[in-house]
Amino acid sequence: MDEQKLLVHPFEELETIYDAIVIGAGPAGLTGSIYLSRANLKTLILEAEKTGGRLNSAELIQNYPGFPSVTGVELAELMRKQTEAMGTRIICPARAIRFELLSDPKLVWTRDKEYRARAVLIAIGVQRKQLGIPGARELLGMGVSHCPICDGTLFKDKDVALIGEDEEAIADGLYLSELVKKVHLIPSSLTPHYKRESLEKLLSKGNVQLWPKHEPTAIVGKSGVEKVKIKALDTKEESELNVKGVFISGAKTPVTQMLASAGVKTDTSGCIMVDDQMRTNIDGVYAAGDATCVRKYQIAVSVGQGVTAALSIIKKHAETARKG
Repeated sequence: MDEQKLLVHPFEELETIYDAIVIGAGPAGLTGSIYLSRANLKTLILEAEKTGGRLNSAELIQNYPGFPSVTGVELAELMRKQTEAMGTRIICPARAIRFELLSDPKLVWTRDKEYRARAVLIAIGVQRKQLGIPGARELLGMGVSHCPICDGTLFKDKDVALIGEDEEAIADGLYLSELVKKVHLIPSSLTPHYKRESLEKLLSKGNVQLWPKHEPTAIVGKSGVEKVKIKALDTKEESELNVKGVFISGAKTPVTQMLASAGVKTDTSGCIMVDDQMRTNIDGVYAAGDATCVRKYQIAVSVGQGVTAALSIIKKHAETARKG
């Protein structure tokens, strides 16, 4: 027998329809796939960029049960290995570019192939706005963060910068003000969208300094954040703030436009609408994780949603098998 034939995944040759296709290999997608594969459902994950999703940008995780302290990369690798050990097939990179979700089976296309499945679990996460200044990308996970609740405790009794111009920034500032020594709030806009009463509440904390009409121009540091450079939008005067962390707020939007075109119902913010079983408005289509916009983008929340969605798929699969 040709030795190469033995290396081909059995699904590729013997099966043409998966029981479930999972779009995205972040915490929700990986966890859901573990449950699906353990239930003997033929499961495929399509991941566009990197297995683990946003875990890969988490410098240190200290609030995930069972792991008092673990890096995001380490946790992502452990999840990936467990998922594959259960029998899930992961294709990465493989970006889904088109869906036909009202058909049976449901169809998912990447740039070079069509995949078919009885159920689809959407776990695509969110698109993070890239702050286009020097240091923002280079120091991500080394002091630059999109998640105060995830990383705020790392900067206890230290000075940090918070960049954002909407109410989410105010909420993040209130949280950080209870942890850090000082918060430098940088709107990055001449007309930020803060409610007056919200801003007043934040500034009343006493350790929050507002830099009105300023924008960040660079984040400086070698092995970690050391300072942030800012510039006045009107006078162009430049300043430097000595900080150990930079939090980017109001920068998360669901990547759901093409799903909406395929019939998946979203709210006005683009968040996928689901019920308490993670079911969307389309039969056999489920969603879990950050794309559902459940509050605060926590790993444990995404994991729980991935489990709930998988259990819903498993239940429906069993009911269909009994009827058939």
